[in-house]
Amino acid sequence: MRRKNENSKLETRNSNQIRMTKVETTIRFIIRILNLIRVSNFEFRILCLLLLASCTGNAQSRQQLDAGKHALDAGQYDQAIRNADAVLGANDSPALAEAYYLRGYAIETRPKDDNAAAARDLAMARDSYTRGLNCNPRPVLAARLHAQLGNVCYYQEDYSTAVRELGIAYAQQDAQSKDLMLYHIGIGQQRIGRFDDADRSFQLLQQAYPNSPYCAGARAHHGIRGFYVQVGAYSQVADIDKAARAVAAAGSVPLKTTDKGLTIIRTADVPSFALAEQLKVRLAGQYPDARVMP
Repeated sequence: MRRKNENSKLETRNSNQIRMTKVETTIRFIIRILNLIRVSNFEFRILCLLLLASCTGNAQSRQQLDAGKHALDAGQYDQAIRNADAVLGANDSPALAEAYYLRGYAIETRPKDDNAAAARDLAMARDSYTRGLNCNPRPVLAARLHAQLGNVCYYQEDYSTAVRELGIAYAQQDAQSKDLMLYHIGIGQQRIGRFDDADRSFQLLQQAYPNSPYCAGARAHHGIRGFYVQVGAYSQVADIDKAARAVAAAGSVPLKTTDKGLTIIRTADVPSFALAEQLKVRLAGQYPDARVMP
């Protein structure tokens, strides 16, 4: 009985694939004929193009993708991943890019137990988005894949790739989240030493999206030409002195500032984010919460 059901499903899937292939072939043939005979019926041409654009997989794949989107909206991340995997397993070429996007987004956004799980999910999501871009996605979907890939690379601190992918997405995508893209592009440009480009990105963000919540961050980062490591903020003299000694032992001059009655201990400025990261690593044994600023 099970084998019979599996055979029935296989036949249905093959039938759907053949049906969709015939539809695509027919529409492409009609458009080719219209071009050859120079027919000027604009509405008919648009209808054919819309029909062709709707061929994004067979009926079973479309059902799986729709179910996956509903699962994702409901916070059922593992189910959304299973739906995407079903489409990928069927190897339905027109639907693969969308399935990879769904899979990557579900993996990226599902809750994480710890930093190690977060790092694994970022790597898996990056792989899915990259594979999706290799499946000849439609322009709108391609823009979303570039945007998500850029975000993942940003959080992985692969700023060169993040700037490239977010730049592609910014040029292609609609207005949604473009202010955040610009902000991440600017931060990424700073962290790979492209300070003038970063200033232009921050300026564009403030001009194009003056009401964006990221404008304050853009103003704060504008003009920055260096980085430092902030160790922590302390009220006790012994803690202040200990942190200052740790900074000196790491190879930097300890600097002190005060804020709201606390003394903030930080390193001196260094000219690149990479050098600041090296200082942070040297301090991590004693001060795991130290962070690179700004």
